[in-house]
Amino acid sequence: MRAFGGRYPSELVALIRRELGRRSPDQLLDRVERRWNARWSHTLQEKDEEGRRREPWEIAEQLLRPGFCAEPDCEDGRLISTDSPCPRCANPLHRFVPAQADRRAPSDRARATAAAIRREMLDRRTGGRR
Repeated sequence: MRAFGGRYPSELVALIRRELGRRSPDQLLDRVERRWNARWSHTLQEKDEEGRRREPWEIAEQLLRPGFCAEPDCEDGRLISTDSPCPRCANPLHRFVPAQADRRAPSDRARATAAAIRREMLDRRTGGRR
């Protein structure tokens, strides 16, 4: 949210509201953390295929948007109800293992940024859920 200058873009708020109609707040938070740690935390400074840096909105959209699977119970290749692999997904995302997160980041700066953001996310959680 720092990248947005403390303001929440209306498109982002609308996307969050849409997804909260499909998933619980905890499920949506799990999606964001899973995708952040599996893909986006270490790509903040990388350039895309066209040689440009990704905008904060693009990253936020990737973190929040629903997956492409037609199975309503699927979250990034795993079924929410059973935590088993989705039979319809051809390329599920890898599961995030917190102990390996620092080793996957390609640079010290990316590693430090990802760790700081994760700490901040955990500190802001309500209800003591970690």
